[in-house]
Amino acid sequence: MATLRERAKGRIVRAISSVRKSTLKPVVANNEKFRGYLSANRYTLTLGAGISRGIAPDWQDLTQELMSLAFSQSIPKETFDDLLKLGWSLDGLIQNAANEFKRKGKTNTEVTEAIEQCLYANIRNKARGLGLEKYLTAVLNRPKTIEKNKVIEVCEFLENSFPDSSLFPICRYLVDSAKLGHAPLAVISFNADTFLETYIDLHLRRNHYLGPPPHGHPPYYYSAVNGSGAGRGSKIPIYHCHGSIAPLERAGGHPKDRRDRLVFLEEEYLALSSGRSAWAQSVFLFHAQSTRMAFCGLSMSDANIRRWMSAIEADVKDYHYVHGNSARSNPEHIWIRPKPLDELSEEILLSSLTHLGVRPAWIGGWEQLYDALMNLSATKTTS
Repeated sequence: MATLRERAKGRIVRAISSVRKSTLKPVVANNEKFRGYLSANRYTLTLGAGISRGIAPDWQDLTQELMSLAFSQSIPKETFDDLLKLGWSLDGLIQNAANEFKRKGKTNTEVTEAIEQCLYANIRNKARGLGLEKYLTAVLNRPKTIEKNKVIEVCEFLENSFPDSSLFPICRYLVDSAKLGHAPLAVISFNADTFLETYIDLHLRRNHYLGPPPHGHPPYYYSAVNGSGAGRGSKIPIYHCHGSIAPLERAGGHPKDRRDRLVFLEEEYLALSSGRSAWAQSVFLFHAQSTRMAFCGLSMSDANIRRWMSAIEADVKDYHYVHGNSARSNPEHIWIRPKPLDELSEEILLSSLTHLGVRPAWIGGWEQLYDALMNLSATKTTS
């Protein structure tokens, strides 16, 4: 058995070697060769803010909007870009905005409401002047129980207003794969918005009502889980590892979210990375160690994800080293994203993933996302 010193030395040698010569072989997500790469109930779909882009602001736009609210004036793009050039992280700037809110006497609840206002501003602006404006928030909060005519109207409003969003192919895939027995074991979301589970339920109900009768409720396959005390029955969990925040229907209302578990501020990221938020870390590590992870809509730059994945990969390499096995050249976890246009960008990206135990799964563009997921999971199309 290798000593601790020998294991440490071996880890350093392997790390240097892997950086010097990247041997990662990307998956080609739409290629028949990789059909069934994600086995039914043995993979986890891990999603980031990119899937809601357009409907919700991306992290940079949200941060700029929140700072403008906090300082009661529009923050010019030039000023915001200068702050980023100085080395400020986005969570650090969000913390800056929260500090300014609190300096002005705002409570934690009011800070959270400001975040909610920024998250749902785009969709509320799109609905302004339309008949559905007055009940849009109610539909987003109660997609399973709201009247069916409102379900159909809001579902089609979302699709027509944000036609290029990756949310829709992701949700269609999750529904179709669940119907055909090829669904993931779980979905892990690092998004604070609730668009994913909301649109899944709206999509299911709309298609059910437009089909032949009887028109009761369709089967629901997924359930949002925001903490260790949440029940989901036999449904596939959608874990919100950074908490979630639904739009408030009325002042003083009680939305079905976990805004108390939000990880937005720098102090909240620090609490998560220091181990004081064990639930999110436990959920992620369990699925990363026991299933294949398919990342999508993430930049893979999140410090916590990189820390967790690199720790798992180091353990895997230690295991192979101790047992005399050859090093893995192709890790199981994949990151679904468009292939870079030039070879240098591709090589840099491959090198950046070497120590994380993740390899890219190339697609030609986001319009191929649904077909790529169907191929990777060997799910036959329902059409």
